[in-house]
Amino acid sequence: LIELGGFLPSNPLYWLCFNKTKKNYVKIINKLDDDLIISINFPATYFVSKAKKIKQIKHVYYCFEPFRYFHDRKFFSTAPFYIKFSSWLLRIIFRKIEVKSVLLADEIICISNFIKKRVKEVYKLNSHLYLPGIKNHREKNELNALSLKKRFNISEDNYIIFALGFSHHLKGARELFYIFKKIINKIPNTVLLIGGLITKENYYIMLELREKLEIPRKNVLFAKFVEEKDLNYFYSQSTLTFYTAIEESYGLIPLESMKNGTPVIAFEGGPSETILNGKSGYIIKSNELNDFSKKAIKLIEDKSLHENFSKYAKKHVKENFNIEKKISELESILRHLL
Repeated sequence: LIELGGFLPSNPLYWLCFNKTKKNYVKIINKLDDDLIISINFPATYFVSKAKKIKQIKHVYYCFEPFRYFHDRKFFSTAPFYIKFSSWLLRIIFRKIEVKSVLLADEIICISNFIKKRVKEVYKLNSHLYLPGIKNHREKNELNALSLKKRFNISEDNYIIFALGFSHHLKGARELFYIFKKIINKIPNTVLLIGGLITKENYYIMLELREKLEIPRKNVLFAKFVEEKDLNYFYSQSTLTFYTAIEESYGLIPLESMKNGTPVIAFEGGPSETILNGKSGYIIKSNELNDFSKKAIKLIEDKSLHENFSKYAKKHVKENFNIEKKISELESILRHLL
């Protein structure tokens, strides 16, 4: 099993050397003694499709989502200008070969039913479903090693809403702040803790809305990049986790939060397949910001309800998304394909 590829390279030099890169990939693939190659995203799908012309291999496209730069009009039409321009240029040059390379794959595995439906719409192909899992094991006493309230100087009687993963313009930075404003109007002792990768555009949007909506600076804290070893502390010591990404393909953040017993509120899409609505968190229709904030206030104020959600979230992840169980499922799918 050989895994190739990754996300779209952003360096223009990569695309200027694309033909040379393709030749190198094909040369390496042809030297491998393999039965099955899994490609993730374009251009890896294209490289494998070219190699298949030379050697007999099984090619599985492991699809996180149909390439957003080519197929998601909402994504590229609402993007910053430089992304609009680059995606327009890349669509002209590469869209046809991206589609053709996917059509030449022997099988497609999708990470959610939401993406499975998109694959059918974009490529007119059927696919297999595999919902990824997460590690459920935690070291003993791990959760007592760090105190968020001490690290960020948060009062003991404050509630913490944790949000992270604002890596592009459809991650819901604007929505997050409008929702939070409604919450602190009702519960002033609530703190929004934002971590993870934040694009420059999203960071400026957040700063602008903090001032525009007159949200006190002490109520919005930036944790910057959170190391993987510290993520459990952030989840477990937060009251809620918000996942405001728009039409997200899947998202591991809700699973990681629920593993730690912290309920999640998210917009519909891929998270609809991991969060049990009304049991381990809430799924909200896109742009329903009032409903989002009302559900959050309800969970903050009703301690008994929050405790029930917390217990169910842990149980749900342990029983349905344990990494060992999910690896076994993927292995079964791949054996069937071979």
